[in-house]
Amino acid sequence: MGEMNYKGLNKPYDSAFKSIIQKCPRLTLFLINEMFYRNGLIEKPYDGTERITLLNRELTDLGFGNREEDLRLKVETDQNGIFHLECESSPGSTKVMLRMVRYDIQTALNEVKIHDDYIRYRIDDSGVLFLRSTENTPSMVTVIVDGPQGSSMSYRIPGLKLQDYTMATMLEKKLFLLLPFLFFNYEEQIGKTADPRVYREMEALFDQMIQILKKLTEKEIITAYEASTLYDALKVVVEALGEKTKAEKEVREIMGGKVLEFSADKYYNDGKKEGREEGREEGRGEGIDKERIFNIRNNMKKLKMTAEDAMNFMEIPVEEHSRYTMMLKEETAGYEVEGQ
Repeated sequence: MGEMNYKGLNKPYDSAFKSIIQKCPRLTLFLINEMFYRNGLIEKPYDGTERITLLNRELTDLGFGNREEDLRLKVETDQNGIFHLECESSPGSTKVMLRMVRYDIQTALNEVKIHDDYIRYRIDDSGVLFLRSTENTPSMVTVIVDGPQGSSMSYRIPGLKLQDYTMATMLEKKLFLLLPFLFFNYEEQIGKTADPRVYREMEALFDQMIQILKKLTEKEIITAYEASTLYDALKVVVEALGEKTKAEKEVREIMGGKVLEFSADKYYNDGKKEGREEGREEGRGEGIDKERIFNIRNNMKKLKMTAEDAMNFMEIPVEEHSRYTMMLKEETAGYEVEGQ
């Protein structure tokens, strides 16, 4: 299983956040609960079983002319929410919120519905995760739109501050996707001191994080694939903090050669071997398909993945997913094909 690719992306922290959501969108539901339900911005909390569709887009920032990919997803329930989420590594201000408003307006105009006697568009529910914050970082910004004929409407954009959450509260609220960013709490310390106690404490936290991910997997609270994705993001965040604070050597020693030792890779590699042996009996093309179908079923059963997660885990090209989904429906007995 390959690690997440962050090359060519602007900021490692933002890229780690995006990769978690793109690979493990289910974990985003609990972040949405914290941002929107807790603030009374949606009627009901999500329970983690809802179907999610990623609506990623690349938009032009109307204020600066650059193009950036941001995260937009649809949660398909009776309240059918569409959410635009951003991860901000600077302390933040209303400028961040203004950028989001610009993106949301452009999206609304791109998807406007035109009828004979009226035009209608919708604004997404938007929220920001602030990895760094100060007393001036907003927890909520109200956007007020003054229209013609004296009309007016308003909506709110919540800002969630990482520093307000401990590991305990993250686990309690199922904010698992925030776990890799806990090391931001050490940023100022490792940038100003060579005290070995700081690095020992960070190493202890890193080890604790590995154990937590293993336990969450063993208890089937998250899947092995989700745990692997969070672990990859954790390493990227820690390495990036080391580079930023000129403490690369110390940070690398914290991680050492530690790996997240659970059965995801073992199951996958064993499945590849078994599938390859079965595939040898078929023609080359059919053999590849047979091997992949075997591995998809194997991962769905042993790692409790959806078909979509299993195909992502195996790095099968997205354009081939629908073909393998049809093959699973035709050939698989005893498994429910999900994720399509």
